[in-house]
Parts: sequence; C-alpha cells; structure tokens
Amino acid sequence: MSAHVMVVEDNDAARDLMDVALSQAGFQVSAVSNGEAALDLMNRQRFGLVLLDVHMPRLSGLEVLEAIGRLKVRPPVLMVSADTEGDIVRKAVGLGCIGYVAKPFLPKDLIERARWALAGPVPMTMH
Repeated sequence: MSAHVMVVEDNDAARDLMDVALSQAGFQVSAVSNGEAALDLMNRQRFGLVLLDVHMPRLSGLEVLEAIGRLKVRPPVLMVSADTEGDIVRKAVGLGCIGYVAKPFLPKDLIERARWALAGPVPMTMH
C-alpha cells in the first residue's frame, strides 16, 4: 500500500498540482485548503507525511506544525513555501519539520523530496 500524504495548501492551483503529481507517483493523497481542516483530518486519520504551506489565513503553517508536535502520533512534515527567509525556516525546524520545499518547484522535485521524507532519517554522504 502506498504512503498516505496530506497536502495543506490554501492556493487552489498549487494544491491541485501537488495532489496530481503525488497521486500520479503512486501516493494516496488527501488535500485540504487550511490548517483547521488539516488538524481535524489528522484527528481522524493517520498520515505518513504532511506537506504544509507556511502562509495561510487564520491558522498559519507554523501554528499547524506546533499543533502537530502535540499529537501522540506525529507524521514527518515538509514545509512548502516561497518564503525561505532564515527566521521562518529556523522556526519551522525548531517546531519539528524535517525539510523544506521552496516554491516554485518542479513536480519531480516534490516527489523526490516526499520519497526522501518517507524513507526516514538517513546519514548525509558526500559524493
């Protein structure tokens, strides 16, 4: 069975792109448009990975990430944002995200990053 991935993105076009790319790569995808819907769904289902936008109305991605950190079962989280400002990235990492996908991205890069996150921590190697 493929990994179940939740996409949390308020931009319809970006959310649809992620949903289609990940689905075509064999992932089971649940896509929601805001943080409240994401947390509600996480209380009812388990996910192998969460792709989480930083800037969303009402509940930001960082606030959602903080709430995920309080869950008993915490899926790995990749932040997905055009905002790669150092302070935002540091705060996200401090709250437990395992990586960052900068917008704009190519679908193949998103898929590669999702597979990396689902594979779990691996030692860094030099090539």
